[in-house]
Amino acid sequence: MKAVILKGAGDVSQLAVEEIAAPTIEADEMLIRTRYFSINPIEIKTRKGNRFTKKLLADKPSILGWDLGGVVEKVGKNVKGFSQGDPVFGVIGFPDFGKTYAEYVAARPKDVCKIPENVDFDQASVCTIAGLTAYQALKYHGKLAPGKRVLIHAASGGVGHLGVQLAKHFGAEVFATASGGKKEFVKSLGADHFIDYKTQNFEEEIQQMDVVFDLIGGNYIDRSLKVLKKGGILISIPSATNAEVEEKAAQQGCTGVRFSMQADQTDLKEIARLLENGTLRPFISNHFTLAQIREAHGALEEGHTKGKIAVEA
Repeated sequence: MKAVILKGAGDVSQLAVEEIAAPTIEADEMLIRTRYFSINPIEIKTRKGNRFTKKLLADKPSILGWDLGGVVEKVGKNVKGFSQGDPVFGVIGFPDFGKTYAEYVAARPKDVCKIPENVDFDQASVCTIAGLTAYQALKYHGKLAPGKRVLIHAASGGVGHLGVQLAKHFGAEVFATASGGKKEFVKSLGADHFIDYKTQNFEEEIQQMDVVFDLIGGNYIDRSLKVLKKGGILISIPSATNAEVEEKAAQQGCTGVRFSMQADQTDLKEIARLLENGTLRPFISNHFTLAQIREAHGALEEGHTKGKIAVEA
């Protein structure tokens, strides 16, 4: 099979498409023929060098990726509930390596669920890590419900654009930040109020938020605390820059959450249901092929990607 091998930490030149043996499966695993996978910021960071890189480079073949949408090719003798030919999507092996930048992937049944008939493989593949992150953060930590006010930063990005749709699904009033050129896109997702971060300081525009969903980190933590009401919740995603969010929030009578997604089949099935009924409408800004993996990484690394990037395996 063809797979993207990470040769070392560095720029996109460290990604090479090679022909290697397809993975063998255990009795409790399935072999999945990948149709699409998506690119996530964590994979850019791992390629460049982070806490995962050394371990991945020692784990041969060194293949990035967790998200996929594909077809069950073979099932182990102990696998229940799935059959050859089933269309599936999921987050594979997380937090260990899923190795989804490849034509075939070994996966455990708990990591995937079936793709609804009216949902395409690329749409499903981009709603795994990003969809679960937005869903778990806003439902379990944000406890969004009718009457709640939520501010979502980077609302046009991969997690953000799904977060806006989910927040509306939960009944919240949605305030969103993004660049001015993406206003119509963000409003089309269901945002009630739009703030252009390039020309407006959001902390001067709004107050009394119940929840802030922070996808940027850094000084956005301090700035976001200024718009939270007492007892409000600040959910921060970027682990590299959110180490103090819990302490800072507590000092202001709020709750700070250092969020980390959990692979969960029950939540994944809910994502599938929301895709099926049209509540979630993922936007894919670019489609690439496996041979174009360097271009795909480069496109996300440039920043300002609207929605998600999908790669056909």
